[in-house]
Amino acid sequence: MNARFQPPSVTNDTHPACQPLDEAIPAPEAPADLACCCPAKAAVRVIMPPTQARPDETDLLLCGHHYLASRTALAAAHAVVQALPGTSNDVATWIGAGSLLQA
Repeated sequence: MNARFQPPSVTNDTHPACQPLDEAIPAPEAPADLACCCPAKAAVRVIMPPTQARPDETDLLLCGHHYLASRTALAAAHAVVQALPGTSNDVATWIGAGSLLQA
């Protein structure tokens, strides 16, 4: 191994640029909280029924905006929509999913 490219643990270099990336980058929200369509928080879970081209059900996590934009297509595809736990009442009302919230 070339001595110029040894890992920081070998050289005991504590310079901030030599710190592992997992310490330098803040942890994002849990993947289960994020929408599939964009980096926003998921508001609804959509279960797409099987089709000839897709033999299994497919789960999607959509943000409020993309759910609103897709409601007509989702209804035409006979998708099942469930509001996610933790979706605020304001968001649920805005996207018309207030009745989907589980008490």
